[in-house]
Amino acid sequence: MSLGQPPAMEPRAITLTIDSRLENLAPLGIAVRAASHELGLDDRDASRVELCVVELATNCIRHAYRGESGRPVTVRLVAQAQELVVEVIDEGTPVPVERRGPPPAPLDPIDLQSIAEGGRGIYLVHELMDTVSYESGGPRNVVRLTKAFPASSG
Repeated sequence: MSLGQPPAMEPRAITLTIDSRLENLAPLGIAVRAASHELGLDDRDASRVELCVVELATNCIRHAYRGESGRPVTVRLVAQAQELVVEVIDEGTPVPVERRGPPPAPLDPIDLQSIAEGGRGIYLVHELMDTVSYESGGPRNVVRLTKAFPASSG
């Protein structure tokens, strides 16, 4: 270790897996919020991560698995030096290529009702997170979100 350089922060990771049943979403959200807070996010951002993960897990259950229970939905949270990285992983039907980017902005940004019914959750995910990406390969689909840690005071 050289003088003047802080030791590298080891990433801290938490992995949660639920069965693809809608009734598992509430406990998943509670766990994600608590883990996000424990890993370094403030209350506001931990709530935002919870909302986004529950929205994405709902999409996994409804669309990737077409409502079929008994399939895994995995959420991995990794605290890195300056941000929390969250992955929502499923093994279902991939999102069609034309729907992988951010949805269009609402016609009236104050009125979320102006967004098509099928795109409101994804729109919010893109608005609330710092970055959102999607990849599909092999048996896995992964939505990766990042949220920067609050600037430390002092």
